Amino acid sequence: MTYLDPIPFAARNIAVAPFRPPTTGIWSSGRRLSALWALAALGPDAVAARLRALASDHCRLQPAA
Repeated sequence: MTYLDPIPFAARNIAVAPFRPPTTGIWSSGRRLSALWALAALGPDAVAARLRALASDHCRLQPAA
């Protein structure tokens, strides 16, 4: 996380923590994932639109039963 300057976050009392996915199961390659791929491949407007669509569809965000 050396790319991130924590000072602006700390000034606003926002904790910054790295995302560390599990290393087994479907997450075995999780450490190689990055939102930067989506931004580079799709562009910020398309990524924002997809995130808005996900947020509006609460069924997709619920854990599987």
